[in-house]
Amino acid sequence: MLEYQKQDCELTLREGLECYYQSFPESKEIIKDSSESGYLLRDHDCTHVIFGLDISIDQEAILDTWVLWGSSFKWRYLLSYAKLPQIKDLQKRLMSELGIKGFLGLYWNTLSIKRKVFFRTRKMKKKWPFQMPENYLDMKISDLRKLHGIIILKSDELNYKPTKWSGSINS
Repeated sequence: MLEYQKQDCELTLREGLECYYQSFPESKEIIKDSSESGYLLRDHDCTHVIFGLDISIDQEAILDTWVLWGSSFKWRYLLSYAKLPQIKDLQKRLMSELGIKGFLGLYWNTLSIKRKVFFRTRKMKKKWPFQMPENYLDMKISDLRKLHGIIILKSDELNYKPTKWSGSINS
């Protein structure tokens, strides 16, 4: 378990983000922001940290539910993520490898967890700002979770069979 995956994590969001990046195996590229994306990729990566999720495709699918129901966002900003060339390339590789059936399997595999996440988002005090304020980076993750009423999933609640593909963490 990574430090930011503990509910009462004392790291700042900036430190948690660094912990998240350090969790990438050497074989996996960290996609960073450019002048084209602004802070979009960082904002997305911060959602992994604040909601306590890793870089796996399964937890990415779970994150979709946290973001959709537990975050405030502008559709234009959120949808611009999928338009980034690096993300388009990743989606293309995933689709060619998994196909529609594999994607449906991925979501079916995590459905009970996504349901749990949906109900947790309903209990939040306020939504997480997907396009977050800069000062959040220097706040403790535990304080941010308290402020927003975020209760992350415990490791035993993340019970799913990992999706196997060439981009899997252990590939």
